[in-house]
Amino acid sequence: MVDLKLMRARAERAFPDRDPQAVLNKVRAIVGSQSAMPPNEEGRLAASAFAKLTDDDGPNPTPAELAALELMIRMTRPAPLFHKGRPDDFKSDQIAGIFPHWDDFQRSIQPLAHAVGRVDRAAYNRTASETIGTGFKVAPELFMTNRHVLMQLSRGTSSLEEGQGVVRFQWEDDSFDPDKPWPILGVVAIHGSLDVVLLRLKAPPEAAHLPLPGISEAKLDANADLVVAGYPAQDEARNPLFVRTIFGTSFEVLRASPGQLTGFEASGFTHDCSTLGGNSGSPVFSMATAEVVGLHRSGAFLWSNQAVDGVAIGEFLKVNA
Repeated sequence: MVDLKLMRARAERAFPDRDPQAVLNKVRAIVGSQSAMPPNEEGRLAASAFAKLTDDDGPNPTPAELAALELMIRMTRPAPLFHKGRPDDFKSDQIAGIFPHWDDFQRSIQPLAHAVGRVDRAAYNRTASETIGTGFKVAPELFMTNRHVLMQLSRGTSSLEEGQGVVRFQWEDDSFDPDKPWPILGVVAIHGSLDVVLLRLKAPPEAAHLPLPGISEAKLDANADLVVAGYPAQDEARNPLFVRTIFGTSFEVLRASPGQLTGFEASGFTHDCSTLGGNSGSPVFSMATAEVVGLHRSGAFLWSNQAVDGVAIGEFLKVNA
């Protein structure tokens, strides 16, 4: 069930002029593209939903109107690239207005970005690599990611030996050298019910990567701003619409995707950050504190994203690290 109060708050942040007729034009201006935008009918439905949500005495939006407005909100969620450990500035002042704490996050995340790695299958060279997912270092040679990433990498066997996969850190757009992949040595622990695993890595000679600081187990505010940091892969077979509008042509390189919390579920939460296949296992950061507050586990582009919360992954780490 959609939380109409929370959706209204998200819509008002995305479209602060509160003019429902300007919704579609606002989105077109933000993403800078006319060719990949929803048709006018989608914009009309979104405008109607916005008008109803902001009228305290009016009727609730219809399901079709809510779906259209959700799409419009999601189109305001960019995915800036990292360069030299720092996420890029937003290309639109309007998006900067939606996320006023982005500047602070850019500075706070820079010393931590090195700990977010890309999981590759048998990646002995760039042309042979197959991106499986993302994860992050939680101890000097311990790496957290999703159980389903392990299952894909191990072809369903749930076990690994050295040589089956590696993790690449600091794999940024136009910045691939020096490339010192960390071989995956094996599986340390698999959560009994949640989509979480710990893997053991082998540090290359002279490697200086440090793990991320501890996991935050504080309860998230209902209006929390979040950032998913990971390696989204080209995924147009499942997500054919609007992928290039948000991600351009650079895939499998480190990106920071801002968004908001959209709801809570058992041992987790949902969010609206822009993600693709390849983001599985990405750390979810609080934009305000740059602390890890969750582990992204699944998503459908422009529709739904789920994460395991900090309490659950923190407890798993305490028992198994």
